[in-house]
Amino acid sequence: MLRLVLFAFCLLALLPREGRAEIPVDLELVLAIDCSSSVDDEEFALQVAGMANAFRDPMIQDAIQGGVEGAVGISVIQWSSDRFQNVAVRWRLLTGPADALKLADEIEAMPRTIGTGATSIANALLFAAETFNGNGMEGYRRVIDMSADGENNQGLDIHIARAQVLARGITINGLAIRNEFPNLDIYFEDRVIGGEQSFAEAAKDYVDYRNAIFRKLFRELRDVPVAVGPELDPSWKEASLLPLP
Repeated sequence: MLRLVLFAFCLLALLPREGRAEIPVDLELVLAIDCSSSVDDEEFALQVAGMANAFRDPMIQDAIQGGVEGAVGISVIQWSSDRFQNVAVRWRLLTGPADALKLADEIEAMPRTIGTGATSIANALLFAAETFNGNGMEGYRRVIDMSADGENNQGLDIHIARAQVLARGITINGLAIRNEFPNLDIYFEDRVIGGEQSFAEAAKDYVDYRNAIFRKLFRELRDVPVAVGPELDPSWKEASLLPLP
C-alpha cells in the first residue's frame, strides 16, 4: 500500500495541474502556531521543539501508518492578527518514519516569520481552511489544529469564522496554552473547536506544550472517538501517561 501511495505521489508531481489526481490520505492536518505578541521567542522555540519531537516519536510514526491509506498530509502555518498569517511548512505527504523524521527536521529549522500582532484566531482559522484547496490530497478527514495562549481579541468574530470553517466539513481542534489564562481550555471548548470528533487539549504552560502536542497529535492520528473515551484504547492511555524525554 505504501509503495502505491508513493508511486502515485511521484506521478502527481509530473502531471500538469489540470490532469492531476488527488492522493488519498487518512487525514489532512494543518498545525497552526500562535506567533502573536504574547508569545516571546523562547515560547515560540518551545512550540517548535515540542512539535518536532512529537514527529520523532515511534508512537506518532506508527499512528501515521495506522489508517486505511497508511498516509497523512501535514502542513504548518504561523499566525497572529488579522493581517498576519503565512504557510511555514507546505503540505507534506507522510507514509512512515522516514517522512515523519524529515518533517520534524523541517519544523525544527523553521524560522519565526511573524513576531508581532494581536490574537485573531478567527482569521487564522479561515486562512488555514483555504490551504486545503489544491494541496494534491484527498483525506477522509480535514482538521485544523489551532494552538493559542489567548482568546480571539481582534479581527473577525470567532463565531462567524468558526461557522464558515465547519460549513466546509473541516474539524477544528484546539490546544489551549494556559500560560496567562487558566480557563483558556474552556474558552476553546465553548467558542473555537467544532466538527466531527473535535476536542480541546490543554497545556499548563509552554514547557508543558511538548506533552500536550504529543497527546493531541496521537489522538488526531488514531481518531479516538470522543463519545467512547480514550480509556477503551490501551495505546491511547499509554500515550497520555508516557513522559517525554
